[in-house]
Amino acid sequence: MPVRDLVVELRQIEEGSAGYVVGTRPQAPLMAPQQLQVRNGSQARLSWGQAIPMQWVQSVNAAGPMTGAGVKQGLTWLQAGQTFIVRPRWPGGQQAASVDIEVQTASVEARPGAELPTQQRGEVVTTVQAPLGQWVTIARSGSSTPPGTYRSDAATQRPRLLQLRVSLP
Repeated sequence: MPVRDLVVELRQIEEGSAGYVVGTRPQAPLMAPQQLQVRNGSQARLSWGQAIPMQWVQSVNAAGPMTGAGVKQGLTWLQAGQTFIVRPRWPGGQQAASVDIEVQTASVEARPGAELPTQQRGEVVTTVQAPLGQWVTIARSGSSTPPGTYRSDAATQRPRLLQLRVSLP
């Protein structure tokens, strides 16, 4: 394995985006393209998210011969976002790079009537082969309209693709 740096790029696009969309609502931005430079065989991490402060209040009763009540307050930070961890391994020449990909997600979901929201975490691990300089689809979301079918909401149904490309700097 050659000892050199590789460039790993991630982007999100809409499938079949060669056309135009007419609408009254502004288009939601796709993930901005991200670029990482990493040593061949080493790991790189790309994270984005937010820390969400959650204030909580709890009633407290005194026990024992002294009676009374009070209020206790606190602040808890919950994390929401995604982390992509990539490890490209390129054997050299015209061969494709093997890329180990790990995606970690964290989300905060409301629980009506509960004290605090729940924190959800998920993880996906996979390995893909990526020819140098070519975009490779690693994930797809949404559904597509079958050929020959017309839908008035087809623009909102267009699948989104998460793609990766490995190249030499």
